[in-house]
Amino acid sequence: MEVQYTKKALKKMCPDSKCIRSFGNIIGRKILQRIKEFEAANCLEDLRNAPGRHEELVENRKNKLSCRLTANWRLIYCPFGKWENYLEQGSLSWRKVKKVEIIEVEDYHGN
Repeated sequence: MEVQYTKKALKKMCPDSKCIRSFGNIIGRKILQRIKEFEAANCLEDLRNAPGRHEELVENRKNKLSCRLTANWRLIYCPFGKWENYLEQGSLSWRKVKKVEIIEVEDYHGN
């Protein structure tokens, strides 16, 4: 699967060890691991039951997905392009998603 980034800063740091310097050893290594998993997958369906618990978000984060980096930290992403292009009978078709866009890395639980 192809990986894109919404922010230039993320694009510069995520594919290499700059990520570890920016986010610390534990979170930085998990980010690198998750990105490698994205790149190794054929489509998002391949990651649905993979470690990291990929899940669709709701409410103010609707049309985005996340995967776990640690207990509180998440990698937030979405299918590249329009969400509607990936719908099947009103729900996201994980098989159709072959390109994702990394939006942010965040502790959105506030801890």
